[in-house]
Amino acid sequence: MKEEWFLIGLIVWVVSFFLLFVVIRKAMDSSRTSRRVVLLVKEIRMLRKELRDQKHIIDMRL
Repeated sequence: MKEEWFLIGLIVWVVSFFLLFVVIRKAMDSSRTSRRVVLLVKEIRMLRKELRDQKHIIDMRL
């Protein structure tokens, strides 16, 4: 009987931990700050690509 309750408690704990993880993940993904960081990263990648294409303007070996 104790083993059954232990197993049930363990399953409930795992499910609640998973739900907590999902809620926190959803909150982080839907936050405005997260969206701004994603946009900033995209912009930085575009700028790096643009700088690589314009090698004659900037000499990287200073």
